[in-house]
Amino acid sequence: MATFAEHHPLHEELELDDLRVTCWRFDQFSSLGFLEDDAWLLSFSDADLGEARSLVAAGCPLHLALRILT
Repeated sequence: MATFAEHHPLHEELELDDLRVTCWRFDQFSSLGFLEDDAWLLSFSDADLGEARSLVAAGCPLHLALRILT
């Protein structure tokens, strides 16, 4: 049985905001050069985008950066 909160407009708005943030993070990780699957993995995780940018800028290989970030 669904709860009231699950059908409340604010709940739906928060879910939409979360989706927008996740998609934005995917775009950011993709622009750093991560493959699509890895970019999705990172975008749904708690990976620090700033740290990812720093690692890539310092010349860290993407496969190693992925291991560090996850």
